[in-house]
Amino acid sequence: MVSDLRVYVLIGLFIMVCISLMIFNFVIIRYSRGKNTVSKGKVKRWKAVLRNQTTMIHGVEASVSKHEKLLLKKLPNAENLLVYSQALQYLKNDFPEAYDDYVHKRHATFQKLARIYSRKPRIERTCYADFVYTFPQVAGDTYGQLVEILISYMDDSSIYCRANVLSALCSIGSVQGVVNALRIMNEQSLFMHKNLLTRELLRFKGDKEVLARYLWNERRQWHDNILVPVIQFITQFTECQYREVLFPVLQDASVSAEVRNAIIRYYGKHKYEPVRPILIDFIVNPPDINLAIRAAIALSLYPAADTVTALKNALLSPNWHVRYNASSTLVEWGEKADLLEVLQSESIYKKEIVEYMLDLESALQNVNLQKEREGEDVI
Repeated sequence: MVSDLRVYVLIGLFIMVCISLMIFNFVIIRYSRGKNTVSKGKVKRWKAVLRNQTTMIHGVEASVSKHEKLLLKKLPNAENLLVYSQALQYLKNDFPEAYDDYVHKRHATFQKLARIYSRKPRIERTCYADFVYTFPQVAGDTYGQLVEILISYMDDSSIYCRANVLSALCSIGSVQGVVNALRIMNEQSLFMHKNLLTRELLRFKGDKEVLARYLWNERRQWHDNILVPVIQFITQFTECQYREVLFPVLQDASVSAEVRNAIIRYYGKHKYEPVRPILIDFIVNPPDINLAIRAAIALSLYPAADTVTALKNALLSPNWHVRYNASSTLVEWGEKADLLEVLQSESIYKKEIVEYMLDLESALQNVNLQKEREGEDVI
């Protein structure tokens, strides 16, 4: 009897929990809908304000002053800033000339707002940095007061705030701003993921050549967490102007394997014949296994007899990634005689990895052929 009573109690509690969750979800949904409706209404009102400002008769200083007071009163609130951003985006998309004129007349106001947000918590600083990223024209100059204030946001900041500040500086196209921000990150060890930093640098809206030159000139002070993204940045957008510059760094044994690995990636994209013996040596006598892995794939740009020999020997490496990359390069441009020699070898290491790579190559060709046929059928 007691056992049955416990079961009923548990069932009753379970039903109460379910009902409570249903009520909670209902309230949240209603609240979200109501908030969304309010936000739409706020955006609509801001749009009307902006239209009024952009169509206003020139010389009505009182109205201009009143609008700036409104901005300084409302926009220090992050939620209001978000709503205002949506209205400003509408102006930017539909009336670009009016947007440019509107923003140009309010650089001082946006600087004041930047200073106000500098005294706010991290999350709110992050919001204003994102606002500047979205509307870089609010900065006015590529290195003015607003940029300096943004850089100050990086003190006692979160990873999100740092990322947004860097995004804003890259969107503005401020070479000095980006360099100064990276100096702070470097001095305070406030690092972000290397690929994320590379992505931000590649988004830079100013002169990338100038930025690359500044960053590379300060390479000796950078931590690897910054230097590696700098090299990746250079690899992605430049042509061949850094081939001679990077060459001695690759040869320097005191440089970390991670940095040298990034340089090998550069030479895997930008051919430089003098580097070929070094890449071969990294396979034959690897100072670090990661250098051998990357060199094996970079050598696809450097076909030669001694390259083939080195790649064949690399097929005996105990590291699977070295064997995989070496076999990939051999299959890409090796002669049939070279492949037959490997396939007839007594070494299981050599045979299996090349057979695997040939099967993979054949499978990819079949997939591409099938896609072409499907495309023809659609047409």
